[in-house]
Order: sequence, then C-alpha cells, then structure tokens
Amino acid sequence: MDLKQSIKTLTGVLPERQKLLGLKVKGKPAEDQVKLGSLKLKPNTKIMMMGTREESLEEVLAPPPENDDVVNDFDIEEEVIEVENREENLAKIARRVKDYKVEELNAPREGKRLLVLDVDYTLFAATSMKWIDAKMKELGVTDNPKYKITFMLDSAAMITVHTPKRGVVEVKPLGVIWGKYGEFYNRKNTIMFDDIGRNFLMNPQNGLKIRPFMKAHLNREKDRELYKLAQYLKEIAKLDDFSGLNHKHWER
Repeated sequence: MDLKQSIKTLTGVLPERQKLLGLKVKGKPAEDQVKLGSLKLKPNTKIMMMGTREESLEEVLAPPPENDDVVNDFDIEEEVIEVENREENLAKIARRVKDYKVEELNAPREGKRLLVLDVDYTLFAATSMKWIDAKMKELGVTDNPKYKITFMLDSAAMITVHTPKRGVVEVKPLGVIWGKYGEFYNRKNTIMFDDIGRNFLMNPQNGLKIRPFMKAHLNREKDRELYKLAQYLKEIAKLDDFSGLNHKHWER
C-alpha cells in the first residue's frame, strides 16, 4: 500500500485503481498488506502499473456538455439519496467503524463542534498517513498552542460507492467518525471542508466545498479562503444544530 500511495503522488492514480504487474505471492497478485521485502525481488526487477486517473474516469463517465449545468458535481438529489442510504454502503461504513484504528492526538471535548478538514489541495498536498503526519507537524498544525487536533484519518477510512452517473467513486463517510465518537459528534454538529464535492456523497448536508488550493507556490498570498471561512465557523458555532444550514451560501 505504501508503494501504491507513492505511485499515486507521481501519477494521480488512486491506490484502488492500480494494478501492479510483477508483484506476486505464490502466483497471485500481492495484497496491499504484503511487505515488499518478503517478495525477494531481484535487482532491477521491473514493475508495471496499470490504472486510470480519477479525472480521466470522470471525463468518460461525465454526462453530455449540454447537461453540465444540471449535473454539476454531486448536486443530483436522487443520486445523493440513493448513495447515502444504500445498504451496502452503510455496511462498508460499519466495517470501517469496527476495523479502522484512530490514533487520538487529543481527547474529544464534550460540547465542542466537529470541523473536518481535507488535506489535499485544502491545507496542503498530502498522501499516506506517514506524509500527512510529517506535513502537519511541519505546518505547525499538530502541536499548535492555539487549538487542538483530535485525530487524523487517512484513505483507509474512506469507502467506494457506485453512483448512477459517475460509476465507482471514493468518498469520505463522516459516519465512520460518528460511529466511533457518537457521544460527541453527529450530523447536527459536524462540518467538513473539501475541494472535491463527491467526497460528501454519504453526508451531503455536512459538506462545504471550497476552491482547491492549486499551484501553491504561485498563490500563497492570493488564497485567503480559509481565513474568511473562519468567520463563518465562528457564526455557526453558536448553533446547536447545523442540519438546517445551506453551506453553499456561506460567503453571503
């Protein structure tokens, strides 16, 4: 899996979209948990990756251009409802709740709201947990005296869902957090920032889509969106229930 994550940073192909040719155990493709050292590869062994970037898949699965205004991102109510309530997707979340191990940096505090921040193109460009951890320390996030991060999650907490319009996509189900920390967090007190709208498919009411922080080295002084969103957070933190809010209109 570490190798697949490294390949993702170079190619943009998600780990679950990758097929690695040349890595076998007893004649079968090596599973994600297999250590490369145990394969006893010979020097200069060539490994081929076959896969398709998510962007390319979206181009293939995208509707005709004339319909683009009505199928923007995930804004098809029937599609969202079908994905959000499908039994197989809820079962996947239940498995993540049971199996995914959360390493707490700071204990949850009663009465606090939950802000979930995407990392890639929202805060910074990141990959696996190893790099997320390193970059968050470098940015001064994990040990900042002004606030406390409760925990960080990586791609293993995500699930794949099938949508009528886009086929199979990977999403970020907040139900994993709610399932593990139900005494603190739920649909009423959670908001998530992400630059990719499809990540909200399992919890559309709790998502606020921001503009992606692209070309960071060129736009460090221009991208002030998170600073402005801080004011929005201060306002909604006064509420006991976020479920009646339309986060699309946060700017006004």
